[in-house]
Amino acid sequence: MDEIKSETTGGWDVYPDRVLIETPIMTVKVGPVLCTRSGRRKEFYRFDCPDWVNIVAVTPEREIVLIRQFRYGSNRIEIEIPGGTIEAAEDPVAAGRRELLEETGYAGDKARIIGRVCPNPAIQGNYCYTVLVEDAQLVAPPTMDEMEDIVTVPMAENEVRAWMREGKIEHGLVLNALMFYFSD
Repeated sequence: MDEIKSETTGGWDVYPDRVLIETPIMTVKVGPVLCTRSGRRKEFYRFDCPDWVNIVAVTPEREIVLIRQFRYGSNRIEIEIPGGTIEAAEDPVAAGRRELLEETGYAGDKARIIGRVCPNPAIQGNYCYTVLVEDAQLVAPPTMDEMEDIVTVPMAENEVRAWMREGKIEHGLVLNALMFYFSD
């Protein structure tokens, strides 16, 4: 092997990668990896994405602030919770408060992280944080990005649970966040 090994990780030799494509939302990289057990070498792909945040915002009436928005990947309107990208050097809680306000116009107290997952460790290394915002109330009109068209739908906790069971909420990271909330 002519490349210089960049690291050895538990039976895997990982060599320097190269950028295939850079987009506004991710960088796609490919690099050789050697499985020392089998001696086989193969190129692996990685999507470098920034960390993300999802927000479970709960009103004083114990409603959860859901949103509906079009998703290009699934080509349909999805039922989700507010969320987005954590900016460079931004704290996940601050990002959660910012995204909640921008997408829904809601703000609240006692914001804290209640969970963190790696969305797909096979091809990604980023994290998605779940931030709980309590006593969320509508304080301003939403200030959506130019390519957002979001409808805010506060819903009683028992209805959210029912929608989860019935498969009306299908977004995996949203289901993770709601699992953190309901098991907290």
